[in-house]
Amino acid sequence: MTFWLLNLSLEMRETIMVLSEAMLMFLKIYNLLITLRLTLVWFPNFNPYIQPFVFLLKFVDPFLRIFRGFLPSVFGIDFSPLLALTFLQALSEFLQNLRLL
Repeated sequence: MTFWLLNLSLEMRETIMVLSEAMLMFLKIYNLLITLRLTLVWFPNFNPYIQPFVFLLKFVDPFLRIFRGFLPSVFGIDFSPLLALTFLQALSEFLQNLRLL
């Protein structure tokens, strides 16, 4: 499956490693932002439509909307963010394994 990576030149491998490191850092930060967004939902008196939290809504909600229809809500609780976080974790694991080659 990853034999194509072994046939690449050293410069190309280094480029792939640098890009995977940058993507891993982005995924970690995005995972933190999603977790912060989901935590803020639990505070009923909190207004998320003020700055800087409106940026958080605009940055995270489009990604979460992708997963909204896949899992049904149970007792009014939406479990689709768990699917989104699982997807991000799987992508992070793939990039970490790519880095180890």
